[in-house]
Amino acid sequence: MTEEKKKSKERPVEKAKPQPEAAAEDKHAQAAPSDVAAGAKDAKNFQELRSDIPVIRPGDELKVFYRVIEAGKERTQTYEGTVIAIKNAGISKTITVRKNSFGIAVERIFPLNSKLVQKIEIKKHTKVRRAKLFYLRKLKGKASRLKELR
Repeated sequence: MTEEKKKSKERPVEKAKPQPEAAAEDKHAQAAPSDVAAGAKDAKNFQELRSDIPVIRPGDELKVFYRVIEAGKERTQTYEGTVIAIKNAGISKTITVRKNSFGIAVERIFPLNSKLVQKIEIKKHTKVRRAKLFYLRKLKGKASRLKELR
């Protein structure tokens, strides 16, 4: 091949051109409305947070008063157990509570900011070294006890 054909087959390498400042400003201007909408949404969610919920930590023994609606009738059901997990934050915060009911372990997830949760009482704080206490699922009887904090 001659040198002319080789040069025609080679593709020129394009270098990235720096964007003018006006183009960069347009990108920021386009992102701003979504940020404003997200900020308004966060502010709305912050207003809906409940202030009557106590500070809950993993390992706490709780008494949760939960409103149950069955067949058009409404009643309050109490659920006593140990908090084994806390998930999320803000408006979507949930706790997983585990109790032993007639020899069978039962776990239930409660949304903290729900209007169905009437109130939460903390019976005792216990000493734990983990954020999630899923290891309690494997333990039975006295082995599943946690030491109380004083």
